[in-house]
Amino acid sequence: TPFYKNALVNKKVTSGNYYRDIVEKEVVAEVKRAWCYYLFARGQASLYREQSDLADRLQRAGEIRYQQGDITLLEKNMSSTLAADMRNKLFQANEELKIAANRLQWACYSDEAIVPVDLGVTLLPLPASDDVSGQVHLNYLQSLTDQKKTLLQIERSRFFPELSVGYVRQDILPLKGLHSWMVGVSFPIFFTAQQSRIKQARIDYRIQQTQQELNVRELINKLTELNAELARQGESIRYFTTSALPEAEALIKAAALQLKASDTDITQFIQSINSALFIKKSYLETVYLYNVAVLETELYK
Repeated sequence: TPFYKNALVNKKVTSGNYYRDIVEKEVVAEVKRAWCYYLFARGQASLYREQSDLADRLQRAGEIRYQQGDITLLEKNMSSTLAADMRNKLFQANEELKIAANRLQWACYSDEAIVPVDLGVTLLPLPASDDVSGQVHLNYLQSLTDQKKTLLQIERSRFFPELSVGYVRQDILPLKGLHSWMVGVSFPIFFTAQQSRIKQARIDYRIQQTQQELNVRELINKLTELNAELARQGESIRYFTTSALPEAEALIKAAALQLKASDTDITQFIQSINSALFIKKSYLETVYLYNVAVLETELYK
């Protein structure tokens, strides 16, 4: 029994080491996740700031053109509504940026605000392909199962006789230096209670085995889903960078030039701005989702 108890302690130490590695990976992932969220919030605020400037220019131009009789009251109200909506979105984006900054500061355990050096939209590198998928998590699950197996062995060992050896030294005045040795042997007599403990330990061991199999399947499914998510978001990013973003920039420049030359109506300008805004925001969200998928993959590998 003492041998198996010592083995149980070693198993708990091993499980603790694996759990420490898991927590370390989770802390690193949380910091990176907060960093990606901060960059997303900053990019979103910058995007709405640019669109808000364009909407303000549209509102001023609309008021002048309405006074001159070039546009109707409906078009003037549309430009004012667009400007008000953009100002509200900019306010919400700035507040979200503050939340993201606080989250990054909290994740880094910092007393001061943290501003990343690289403030551009970046893609995190994929984990190395030679990494063993989920090895740390698999080792931790196997260690928990080994603990239950060792507990079962401890309960079984109580059917065997136990040997005990002891030494006693007493100083009792007027007699001093009393020494004694004790050797004992104990034999189990009643087995019913111990059989119940063994049965319970065996059930716990089988439950842990089933739980381990379930967790392993969930881990494999999680990694499969993350790989599919990375492929999906990666293809979307390729579409944005090669086609959608250049078209959105060209659309904004053309609309701004036509507005400056008073060569477009309010409805077309608003449609152009909304289309370009949707494309750019979708790109920021796609990059953020891609980076989160990369972080999750690193966490489970």
